[in-house]
Amino acid sequence: MEFNFLGLVPPYCDLDRARYVVIPVPYDASTCYKAGARSGPEALLAASAQMELFDEETRIEAWKEGIHTLEPIEPVIDPEKMGKRVQQAVGTVIGRGKIPVIIGGDHSVSIGSIRAVHELYGPLNIIQIDAHADLRDRYQSSAFSHACVMRRIWDLGHVIQVGIRSLSYEEMVFLRGRSGRTLLWASQVAADLEYVLDAIRQGLKDLPTYITIDLDGLDPGIMPSVGTPEPGGLGWYETLSILRQIVEDQDIVGFDIVELAPTPGLHFADYTAARLTYKVMSYISRYKGL
Repeated sequence: MEFNFLGLVPPYCDLDRARYVVIPVPYDASTCYKAGARSGPEALLAASAQMELFDEETRIEAWKEGIHTLEPIEPVIDPEKMGKRVQQAVGTVIGRGKIPVIIGGDHSVSIGSIRAVHELYGPLNIIQIDAHADLRDRYQSSAFSHACVMRRIWDLGHVIQVGIRSLSYEEMVFLRGRSGRTLLWASQVAADLEYVLDAIRQGLKDLPTYITIDLDGLDPGIMPSVGTPEPGGLGWYETLSILRQIVEDQDIVGFDIVELAPTPGLHFADYTAARLTYKVMSYISRYKGL
């Protein structure tokens, strides 16, 4: 993989001056339907080089704060061991005062990332945009599957789940036993976005905030290239409204974009994933810095 995010060249991709550090994690050993997320980071980085550097909404150029792209994390088959590799890499990045931007890879890579951020900052707001609850205790003989992500990090802070439209009975029972949870169904987003935005606002605590975005949270019409697509997902502008409000209100200490499984010849999904990544950076730079 030879791409820097946005195709940046020095000095704007230098690690020392960068505010954002992109960490590619080409891993999909825990996927259970369509494989291919291992190719997601490379496709996203390649697509990012075709984007305009000026963000028309925020009226800024977040790249001027510096975006460094690390070499991809070498994958291992076992998702628990892979998570530890991710945790170590993210820990090093946040130890240098940078904002880690993890691009996957299947959703299991977020376990290590969130644990690393929690080690430094303590309890977090953890915002999950996703089609699936990811609250199974084990799946396909693993407690570190992409279907178990939120169960593994549930006790690291306050979880807000947005866009959910698929979960097991086991997961529903788990949620019923937890008070103070915030779960916002995709149908609620479609019916009343203002209600959802208000519920997120009320649910957020005065804590550092991490955002994990599984791309299957978006509707397959705009994001078909994912491992487990579900109909009825979030639209582009709905997603941006949710993210913009979270970033405007909170201190974002890291985020990830996962589950891009590129489809040969279908480049718009790769581009959408790259654009979403840069959008989050643009919001952070607009509301928290630049």
